[in-house]
Amino acid sequence: MKNGFQQRLTQFFPTERIIFPTLLATLVGISIGFAVVFFIKTIDLSEYLFFGAGRGKLGLLGPYAVVFIPALGGLLVGLLVTLGAKQAGGHGVPEVIKAIALKGGKIPIFSVLIKLIASAISIGSGASVGREGPAVHIGSGIASFTARIFKQSEARIKNYVACGAAAGISAVFNAPITGVMFASEIVIRDFGARALSTVVIASVSASTISRMFLGHSPAFTVPVYSVWHPLELILYFTLGILSAFVSLFMISSLDRLERGFESYQVPAWLKPAVGGFIVGCIGLYYPQVFGMGFHSIEGMLNGALGSVMLLLALVFMKAVATNVSISSGSSGGVFAPALFIGAALGGVVGKLFYNHLPFPVAPPGAYALVGMASVFAGAFHAPVTAILLVFEMTGDYRMILPIMIAVVASTSISQLFSRDSIDTISLRRSGIDPGFFEEVKVLGALQVRDAMTAQFATVHRDLPGKLLLDKMAKEKDKSIFVVNDQEQLVGLIKPEEVQKALFGEDMTAIVADDLMYPLEEHCFEDEPLSEVAHFMMERHITQMSVMDSVDPKKVVGVIKSEDIFHAYTEVTEKRSSLLSRMEHESSHASGMVQIRFVISPRSTVTGKPIKEINLPDGIVLTSIKRRQAVLIPEGNTILKARDKIWAVMIPSQEEVFRSWLKDAQLAPFTFDAAY
Repeated sequence: MKNGFQQRLTQFFPTERIIFPTLLATLVGISIGFAVVFFIKTIDLSEYLFFGAGRGKLGLLGPYAVVFIPALGGLLVGLLVTLGAKQAGGHGVPEVIKAIALKGGKIPIFSVLIKLIASAISIGSGASVGREGPAVHIGSGIASFTARIFKQSEARIKNYVACGAAAGISAVFNAPITGVMFASEIVIRDFGARALSTVVIASVSASTISRMFLGHSPAFTVPVYSVWHPLELILYFTLGILSAFVSLFMISSLDRLERGFESYQVPAWLKPAVGGFIVGCIGLYYPQVFGMGFHSIEGMLNGALGSVMLLLALVFMKAVATNVSISSGSSGGVFAPALFIGAALGGVVGKLFYNHLPFPVAPPGAYALVGMASVFAGAFHAPVTAILLVFEMTGDYRMILPIMIAVVASTSISQLFSRDSIDTISLRRSGIDPGFFEEVKVLGALQVRDAMTAQFATVHRDLPGKLLLDKMAKEKDKSIFVVNDQEQLVGLIKPEEVQKALFGEDMTAIVADDLMYPLEEHCFEDEPLSEVAHFMMERHITQMSVMDSVDPKKVVGVIKSEDIFHAYTEVTEKRSSLLSRMEHESSHASGMVQIRFVISPRSTVTGKPIKEINLPDGIVLTSIKRRQAVLIPEGNTILKARDKIWAVMIPSQEEVFRSWLKDAQLAPFTFDAAY
């Protein structure tokens, strides 16, 4: 179950299962750290080319030059993404979530390069986007590529993709703790120690590289704020409520604009230019909306806020500019815009209350700080990430209590009115239900220990044949494992071999060692069950010994093909609708065609086992729903009337299969996610 390098490493280091992932996570983190530093430097160059040298070339247009610069950048991005990698558009995080949930964590490495260049152009030319979404995509793509080079399993590829996401956030924000929490709370939604360990290592490694080249200072330098009066907590709670509704506006308007641009009858490569022109028109009157807006955020945090009306206008103008940029196809993230909008909203609330209440109220900059966290939390449905992000970006812990109050209020209300965050709304629109990702992981999270048989019969290799017969007669499971003098598993005796010996040799002249099959393959108790099942099917193995994850020489159980079947059936019986939806999503993600049909009583295949129904080549039956149970199809599975069957195939086989259905007196019907 390992590649050659890992097998050699195991010979010298029994703890290879810890050492190798640690080394690879470190390599991933360092690589991403350098990539993010290069990305940030590229953004700086892009900003100079567009708003420095480029704006000078458009001097004849005067102040109206800013209208056309984002449009020009959008045109370049549109051509680059359309011709290079379509998944490089947008804000990046949904693509990473989709890759983990449906594609085994595989992210094309070429899309990383396209994403880096396209995002640098978008941000540099004034699109209202941030650099953190691209950093997540870049980091996850590098991690996915690295894990595949080292021939890691699908489960570990997914884990390294999460490492890449954490490393990207860590490097771009100089916030290693936030990177870990972002990957755990938003990307993989897993807080287990096993998943976290490599994520932490990658995040710290990337942050170390980033600090070497970009400095150790927090992203923002802000004054020291504190709560001036206990009643202020009510004001912060109110800010949290307002933040929730602003977050909901961001989510819903992004959804509507993305739908609008999808239906807009212009070439895909031209849409980012249209969006850039709209952003340029907004920026003509509100130049603060251009780019990431970090300088404006720092100004708000330091009290340089402007009037209440200006701040209120910026809340909505920045939201519109950001959603237009993203929905039209520009490449960039929404973290920074969410922080900008939150700071502006907090500034509005702070200005309205400051010096206007009978009790002391902190300066408006303090409310801008809290607003950053609360709008972010409401938009991303990620309260812990929001709290840690603001803490690490400012380096100030004194405002943690009001931040927590506002964040909880914002997240609770936002989740009450919208089941999707700004990261998942596009996934649902494309037919993927993010709410089921947690349940999908239950299938993938089954380990060998969840299915193995812990009780198994053993005999010594020198046991005489007659005593072996007596042993097998007493055992319910006729297959018996053979051990040596050190109680190590060395082989397996199958009933058919004993039967052959009974007819061909004198049982008194043979011992257990003469009848056993050597056990060359084994697995570990904490390996993903899906991987072991695939391994056994590839090699036509019906059972394997299971070794202790700490002591590789200690046998703790046996995994058999029927054990795997029972384990999956037990889970899928509780999640029948989940399995059908998961298969539907996976088939769409991989370019396959899926057709569902029902076995009718008059069909020619009713009552027959699958192996006798003469399915056309290239057709795979993936699941059978029988009443409330979901079955995994096998050759001997007998089809019964009213069975619901799911079949997948390559597009070229669709017509052949539909013809077969007609001959078998069956008819396909449309997939229904709620069925």
